[in-house]
Amino acid sequence: MKNTYFLISFLLIALNIFAQDVSFTTHVVEDNFDGPAGIFVEDINNDGNKDIISAALDAGTIAWWENIPGDSITWQKHIVDNDFPDAIYCYADDIDGDSMIDILGAAYAGDEIAWWHNDGGNPIQWTKQIIESNFIDAHEIMAYDVDMDGDMDILGVSAGLNIIAWFENDGNYPVQWTKHIIGSSFAGARSVDAGDLDGDGDVDIAGAALLSNEITWWRNEGGSPIEWTEFTINSNFTYSHKVHIADIDLDDDLDILGTAYSSGISWWRNDGGDTIVWETQNVSGIYSAVISYAIDINQDNDIDIINSCQGSNRVDIFNNEGNNTLDWAFQLIDNLDGAWPLHYGDLDNDGDIDIVSGGRDENEIRWYENDLITTSDNEITKNSDNLNLICFPVPFKEEVNFKYTLPDQSFVTIQIFDFTGKLIKDLLMKKQLPGDYCVTWNKTNNMGSNVQTGNYFCKLRTETDTVVSKIILVK
Repeated sequence: MKNTYFLISFLLIALNIFAQDVSFTTHVVEDNFDGPAGIFVEDINNDGNKDIISAALDAGTIAWWENIPGDSITWQKHIVDNDFPDAIYCYADDIDGDSMIDILGAAYAGDEIAWWHNDGGNPIQWTKQIIESNFIDAHEIMAYDVDMDGDMDILGVSAGLNIIAWFENDGNYPVQWTKHIIGSSFAGARSVDAGDLDGDGDVDIAGAALLSNEITWWRNEGGSPIEWTEFTINSNFTYSHKVHIADIDLDDDLDILGTAYSSGISWWRNDGGDTIVWETQNVSGIYSAVISYAIDINQDNDIDIINSCQGSNRVDIFNNEGNNTLDWAFQLIDNLDGAWPLHYGDLDNDGDIDIVSGGRDENEIRWYENDLITTSDNEITKNSDNLNLICFPVPFKEEVNFKYTLPDQSFVTIQIFDFTGKLIKDLLMKKQLPGDYCVTWNKTNNMGSNVQTGNYFCKLRTETDTVVSKIILVK
């Protein structure tokens, strides 16, 4: 029976590794939203279903669509704010620590970044709170605990002021914000992301600047206020528009993905070192690429890239075909006029990642249902000849167990990553003797309060082998 189980698992693994393309079913969420320019996926009402938030540039509107599950999802539209001029970007997170998901927005013509406090109720009531009212040509906004003090801070990008700034949360309500400049003279600043790029335990920043054609990162030097050292990664990434931090090659160093109107899509491999060396890797030279994210879309345990391309009116994927430099196979998902905003999440709770995009010229929001067939077993675990990993139960609610056998004495690490390659938890780092082991990840002792429902990687490494498996956390 045991041999039969592993034979079936091996066959399923093989099918999943070599069948890279994923089919998608297109669904319309909204066909009359005037100029969608920003999209984000999050469970706004804490009901266990991922909702959609969008910013309408031409309508000056922030809205969210409630996910009402059934045989097919229906979407109930809720207006957050109808007077937010040139609403260009949106984001969602718990800003004030009350366990309710709030919404953030950037208004390009309004020169404003703001957040809307989730006051609860059904429908949810929102209280607008301005973060910065003279943030000229505000372009992007996101939440991140920059100083790692337990309060959610804000990162903002001003295209008109050519700056990237962070706004320090004082931990009170209403929140008072202290503005700190990270990057100045960053011509035509468009995008920002955060992560520990140099592996020293604090939060670094990466940015994209359209007018100076730059991808740049700032090293966090510590201090109060934090001091930043600027490093230009690339100054010839023409009309640079979007930056995203992710471990694209899954080597435990965070890399940088860039999207540019005239240079297409590239990523920069983080080769480590006291002064990081960045190795340029081209993905595609397509023009008018707008937004790209790195995520495992086909569940083959490597990181793919999803992309919106405004000039070519399309939403597409670059499937990661592996090897040292990574080869990418193009796959068209849909033709969508003025394809611009893009995000992702498991909208139908079936264990795979769906895609959401908006057509600026079509005034339409669509979601693309990932038709990848999944099961609740370990079919995508890549086991080596000498090392096996069994994860159970999958999906899990309260805890998941990682069972493995060591044939030889070895130093063992077990790490949890999200589906963008971001490290979530170092679960085990120790030398172990040969034998059978079982390690548990659960909500009570080592999961962390920031872990939400969704898909994750478990990576088990010894001195000679590496095994990666997908796990799914559900409510």
